[in-house]
Amino acid sequence: MKLEVKGLHSGYGKVTILHGVNLVAEPGEITCVLGPNGAGKSTLMKTIAGHLPASDGQIVIDGSPVSGLNALSATKAGIGYVAQERNTFAEMTVRDNLLASALSFPGSAGLIEETYRRFPILQERAGQLAATLSGGERQTLAIANALLASPKLLILDEPTAGLAPIFVDRIVDWITELAAAGMSVIWVVEQNPEKILKISRTTWMLDAGRNRETLPSSDLLEPGRLEEMLLQAH
Repeated sequence: MKLEVKGLHSGYGKVTILHGVNLVAEPGEITCVLGPNGAGKSTLMKTIAGHLPASDGQIVIDGSPVSGLNALSATKAGIGYVAQERNTFAEMTVRDNLLASALSFPGSAGLIEETYRRFPILQERAGQLAATLSGGERQTLAIANALLASPKLLILDEPTAGLAPIFVDRIVDWITELAAAGMSVIWVVEQNPEKILKISRTTWMLDAGRNRETLPSSDLLEPGRLEEMLLQAH
């Protein structure tokens, strides 16, 4: 799935956060979104995923403009979304989280078994409440929940923030495999940026709800380049 965001305006009530933001995510590629706190990164992800309405601009999927999609419609259109926070059903077990995510998507049961094979810890924790999982286990469950809808585009809002290195590496490897299989991925990154930049093609820099720069992710791996870009942000 190719996603194009054109001149997007969005926010909360009367407060506008995004001021004409553009973004492109190509099939089979990992696209990074970077920027300082308050840049509008999470607002952009929520708007693409149908959790916030756009007040202006277009969201285009494979050349066809879509507008006014709510979260369920966006999911059915092929957009998977892993929020930064509150991204699992905390008072449900791991097993029930996966089953609930699979309800509306026939054929997802096999993906649950695949998730268990890839991450045996989730099978071990199947009867445990999501609220009691470690950070890495919870993020793994959140991504698995999103993948049960077989999305063509996966949006990840800082999925590795605060995680132990072993879980960061596992998630990076997992997402790399998904992109190699043709999935489009948008990855909002704040912590561990170098690991994500190494596997991504393009980085979009946001600042104060606007596009600041778009560049090959490899450019930001040059010594001092990433720090320079972030220090220049307002």
